[in-house]
Amino acid sequence: EPTPPAKTEGARERAKVLVLVLLGIILTGGVLLATPLTTQSGERTPVVDAIFTSTSAVAVTGLVTKDTGTHWNPLGQVVILVLIQIGGLGFMVGAGLLFQMARGGGTSIRQTLFMHDGSASLTLRQAASLARQIAIFTFVVEAVGWVLLTLAFSRDMGVGQAAWHGLFHTVSAFCNAGFDLQGNFQSLTAYDNSILMNVTVIVMVQAGALSFLVANDLWRVISTRWGSGPRARLQIDSKIILTGNLVLLGVGILSMLLFEWNGLLAGRNVGQRLMGATFQSAAARTAGFSTVAWDEANSVTEFVWLALMMIGGASGSTAGGVKIATVAVILIAVISAFRGETEADVFHRRIPAPVVMRAMAVIAFFLALHFTGTLLLASSEVFIGGADQNFIKLLFETMSALATVGLSTGITPDLTDSGKAVLCVMMFVGRLGPLTLAYALQMKSHQHRYRYPVGEVRIG
Repeated sequence: EPTPPAKTEGARERAKVLVLVLLGIILTGGVLLATPLTTQSGERTPVVDAIFTSTSAVAVTGLVTKDTGTHWNPLGQVVILVLIQIGGLGFMVGAGLLFQMARGGGTSIRQTLFMHDGSASLTLRQAASLARQIAIFTFVVEAVGWVLLTLAFSRDMGVGQAAWHGLFHTVSAFCNAGFDLQGNFQSLTAYDNSILMNVTVIVMVQAGALSFLVANDLWRVISTRWGSGPRARLQIDSKIILTGNLVLLGVGILSMLLFEWNGLLAGRNVGQRLMGATFQSAAARTAGFSTVAWDEANSVTEFVWLALMMIGGASGSTAGGVKIATVAVILIAVISAFRGETEADVFHRRIPAPVVMRAMAVIAFFLALHFTGTLLLASSEVFIGGADQNFIKLLFETMSALATVGLSTGITPDLTDSGKAVLCVMMFVGRLGPLTLAYALQMKSHQHRYRYPVGEVRIG
């Protein structure tokens, strides 16, 4: 049946409020960061750089025009940290849940936030319980990461400073933000040989990128293995996400080892090269942290990472991109078509045709945005600004912003004000766009009481 007008109108109102809330948080953060109270020098930060930093923090991207460790004082760093936590947890989960509860809408919160078709609607009590579980999960994981990263940093600095660095980097890693306090835009390159640092950041990033729902599903399955009752099985959504994530990790590791063995990974022994490749594949794909100098990466590696960044993490997670399940659904449909099957199926489950169509729409929307953003950035920097910029780096920087990754080839601080504005829009739309589009498409979903005659169309 067609979607009731009241329900569609309610969806539009929810989308508008979501946009306004996000803009309000960004502007508030920008105002705070523009004041001289938040800088090391005591001078005002240009408005465009303050807004850029605030947008990057709320969108949990990590691209910066001012070095976080040297430009901002402790107050400024606290503001950035709060914005990251709001962006990673509050906006994607907490704010969405609280807003839905306040509205009292009939749409499934799980569907709204996580694109999980077919889920039963949640009551207000269930929504509050889910929000509480997500918050507990987040803070427990971050607490463990804080302890471990404090130990890692304490080898090079005092306990107090190490604790602050540990807290900042833990929240930044879990929220897939990629902000760091190391100075000189060097990310975590100084800790490329630290096993504790590498492993902890990888776990934090992956925990945030896979989402609470997948972690909760895994725990549910594991816990039933210890009891005497029936054994639970992973949901189809979790299977797709976990399988897809493993494939992406493998692709990233192999690509880094193959194309950067004598490049970014040169000068290291085999174990260190493997650790470096694993870190880039796990952390640089969604969070933007790196232990290598990406401004020295070759074009082939950058091209591979364009695809990895576009895919991102799981739906409902702190990662960006079009999401693993979205791409997986398309690949499953393609494989099914090559097999001559009329429907897409995986793990002995059928994927509804409307879900495939929505996945196609999300990816098409994302690619169109990337094309437009790259065109605007190239026009701003090359055509208008007269800069001699490598086009692959412009592609890379735009994708990093749109997919809210934060990985940079080093050109962001030197962009013109108009170029920075373009990336600001990309970060904002990239954080909000895929989620809002998926929600809008879902709200418009309806079934006709009739079917048109089949029309033959030539393809290929």
